[in-house]
Amino acid sequence: MLIKQYIVCLFVMCLAFVGEAQDKHVINVETKEWYRDSAREIHYKDWRAYPSLVIDSIAGYVPVLQEKLDKYGGLVGTSNKASGFFRTEKINNRWWIIDPVGNKFINVAMNAVRTGKSPNNQAAFDKKYGTIEKWIGDTKFLFDSLGVNVAGSWSDVKTITAYNKTAERPLVYTTQLSILANYRRHAIKENPERKKETEISFVFDSAFKTYSAEEIKKFDGCQNDPNLLGHFSDNEIPFTENEVGHLLEVPNTSESYSIVQKWLTDKGYDSNNLSKEQKKELIGFVTQKYFETVYTVVKHFDPNHLYIGSRLHAGAKNNEYIFKAAEPFIDIVSINYYGYWEPTDKQLKDWSVWSTKPFFITEFYTKAEESGMANVTGAGWLVRTHKERGIHYQNFCLKLLKDKNCVGWHWFKYQDNDPNDPNADPSNKDSNKGLINNEYQTCLPLAAKMKQLNDNKYSLVKFLDAQK
Repeated sequence: MLIKQYIVCLFVMCLAFVGEAQDKHVINVETKEWYRDSAREIHYKDWRAYPSLVIDSIAGYVPVLQEKLDKYGGLVGTSNKASGFFRTEKINNRWWIIDPVGNKFINVAMNAVRTGKSPNNQAAFDKKYGTIEKWIGDTKFLFDSLGVNVAGSWSDVKTITAYNKTAERPLVYTTQLSILANYRRHAIKENPERKKETEISFVFDSAFKTYSAEEIKKFDGCQNDPNLLGHFSDNEIPFTENEVGHLLEVPNTSESYSIVQKWLTDKGYDSNNLSKEQKKELIGFVTQKYFETVYTVVKHFDPNHLYIGSRLHAGAKNNEYIFKAAEPFIDIVSINYYGYWEPTDKQLKDWSVWSTKPFFITEFYTKAEESGMANVTGAGWLVRTHKERGIHYQNFCLKLLKDKNCVGWHWFKYQDNDPNDPNADPSNKDSNKGLINNEYQTCLPLAAKMKQLNDNKYSLVKFLDAQK
C-alpha cells in the first residue's frame, strides 16, 4: 500500500482518539430542519439543539480498537451454516445477515460508490488517480480502514466486480435493478399518453412481469457471485396515500382502472369518499401486487441472493399495510429515512409488529454548514461542522444497533454534489452529502466518528443485548 494511504488511516485513527477524550457525555448538536413551501422549494427552520449519544457516552462500555473480521467483514468465530451466499437468520431473538462463510455480518454500506461525472470531478480524478483500477483499490483501502463493508445502491458494479476477481478482500455490493422505473419508461415510449399516469398504476400492467423478466437479464452473470449481498428492485416508488387520487384518475383503458375499481367494490368502499385508513389499505393492495410480481421475477432469475426490496420512503414507512404486503416476498425491508434526527421508538416498534422480517436503513445523512456548500437540496439535516456530522452518525447508528430487527445501514452518499455539474439531478445539486468531496479528499472529522462506531459494531451489539 502507498505510504500516504497509511498516513491518512493513522490520522483518522488519531482523530477518533481525540474524540474519545472530548465526548464523555451526551452532546447537544445544533441542526436545522428543512421543509418545502407550496412551490416545493426547500427552506430551513431556525437552529435547534438535539441531544446525541456517542460511543463514549455509554456507561460501562469500553471501545475496542479492532475486531477480527473475515474477508467480507463478518465477525470471525460466529460460525453458522455457510451457504456460499449472504442470507438472513434470527439467532437468540436478534436478526443477522450471515455472510457466505457463515459468520454474522452487520451491513455498513456507502451509497453511490462511483466516480463523479462532472468536468470538475473528472479533472480531480485524473489528477489523483488516473485509472479506474487505482481509484477502486484506494477506495477499498479507505473503506476497510473505516469499517465500511458494502457498496450500496447506484454503485459502479462493473468496476467493483472486476476488482473482486483478484482481490483478497472483496468489496461486497448490491444491485439496483430499477424494474418498475424501467418498465414505466418503456410503456410511456410505447404510449406517450401514459406519461400522465401515476407510477404505481403500471404495477397492474400484464406486460410488467414479462418485460421485467427480460430486462433483468442485463444482470446475467451475478447469480453465482458470493460477493453480491442482494438486489434492490427499485427506489422510492410513491407508495403513499397522496397517490390514491392520481390512481383513481387513470383512464378506464388502463389495466389498473378495472383492477382497482373491483377491489374498491369488493371492499364496499366509496371511491369518492375514502378515509385515510382506506387509502393506506389501497396502497397496501398496490404494494402487494408490486412485491409479488417483482419477487417472482427476481427469484426466478437469481434464487441464490437476497431480495432486499424497493427502498421505502416518506409515508410508506408508516403504513402497516405496506409492511404486511411485503412480508411474504422480501428478505430485508429497506427504508430511506429522513425527517427525524434518529429512528423513533414508535416507528421501530411498529416495524417489528407489522413485519417479522429484518430491516435496514438504506439512506440517511447530514450536511455541514462549514463545507461552504449551499446545502439547499436533499433531505438530510444541516449541522454546523463535519465533526457534528460524525456525532449524528454515531447517535443514529447506536439507535439502530439497539434494535434486534436491524441488520445495518447505508450512508447517502460516497461523494458530495458538484454545484457546477450541468447534468446533475435537481435533488443532488449543491449539498455536502459525501464522505468524499469533489476533489476526492476524505472528510476526516466525519470519517473518524464513522470509524469508531463501525469498528465497534459487533462488540456494541453484544454489550447492548446484555443490558436488556
